[in-house]
Amino acid sequence: MLTRNGWGAVVVAVAAFAIGRVFGLLELYVLGTGLATALALAVAATLRRPPQLVVRRHLRPPTVRAGEAARIDLQVTNPGPRRSPVVQLWEPVGDTGGATMNLAPLRRGESAVAAYRLPTSRRGVVVVGPMRARRRDVLGLTTKAFTLPGTVELLVIPEHHPVPFALGGSSGRLGEHLRLRAYGQSGSEFHSLRHYVQGDDLRRISWKASARSGELIVKETALEGVRRCTVVVDVELGGGDDAAEGFERAVSAAASLVTSAAAAGLSTRLVAPDVDLRGPDVAASSLAWLASVRPAPGDPGPLPSLRAGEGLGLLVLVTSGPSSRCAAEVRAGISPEDTLVVVATAGGTAGRFVVDASSLESFVESWSTLTGALSKRRGRPDQADERAAAAVGA
Repeated sequence: MLTRNGWGAVVVAVAAFAIGRVFGLLELYVLGTGLATALALAVAATLRRPPQLVVRRHLRPPTVRAGEAARIDLQVTNPGPRRSPVVQLWEPVGDTGGATMNLAPLRRGESAVAAYRLPTSRRGVVVVGPMRARRRDVLGLTTKAFTLPGTVELLVIPEHHPVPFALGGSSGRLGEHLRLRAYGQSGSEFHSLRHYVQGDDLRRISWKASARSGELIVKETALEGVRRCTVVVDVELGGGDDAAEGFERAVSAAASLVTSAAAAGLSTRLVAPDVDLRGPDVAASSLAWLASVRPAPGDPGPLPSLRAGEGLGLLVLVTSGPSSRCAAEVRAGISPEDTLVVVATAGGTAGRFVVDASSLESFVESWSTLTGALSKRRGRPDQADERAAAAVGA
């Protein structure tokens, strides 16, 4: 393929031949002949077999949370029998552009290395490669492109924060509700003693222990019945100008709930239309699915059956609001042993067990208040989250 300089040389050569013939100028014939010869040699050089270059990529790390750093280490080797020419390399990176590099001539067996950072601001799968190479002749008159095979994929899991699953605490509405349900199902099995918190049932006060310590002490019972947590994700895009951002908050909230529930030892399950993830690797598989999930353009279809397991359970619906179509379907199919909690990305806390997820900060705070866990840990995930992220890339 001729470059801009190559087409300019063609025009000049034709003009030199034409003017030389009209005016009988030998010098213009010589100029035209020289340009034509240079063009022929340039075309012959670029039509030669492309250099045998091998590209190796090392992705560090293969899985990251949105916003964390990731990089590619490149190694380009010339295994061919002859010296490679000067080559311009372009590496496509997802749908955001790519990285451009110039490769100097390499001797046989010689390698060159380079590195660049990857975009991780958005969740999803970032496909890197295949690399496109372009060689030019010495004068820059012609060029030829060829492809160096090989790709790698970076998994960018959604932003998520550890949320407390201290469901035995009685200072929150949900914690007290689950404690009372477990008490009614499994009896008053003693677990531990703790200091009295405003709102505790006075019947649980241990007067003997309180007399010895001088402060009110209450008996804590084990919540043996609450062992399951099902997280339902509404993939239907809600209305309003904030619908797209609300969907991203829903994905982050679902990732926070699944990883935290699994880390707390609950039997965790992620449910969406045509999606039912469970098992020992539910945190890793859920993060991988949430990394690439997109809003459904229309009716996403019915949910899988929500009736699973025995004993008391917690069902958390992540949706735009308590009145969404998915919320109505969940209420119709919920098991009597499960307690429904709605995480509303459109904001508002109207309802008994509704969590305000108008922002990730308000989601963590509202969830902590509802469950009765007053700690508001934010920032990096705990070790359980990091193990889940590492398992996704394994």
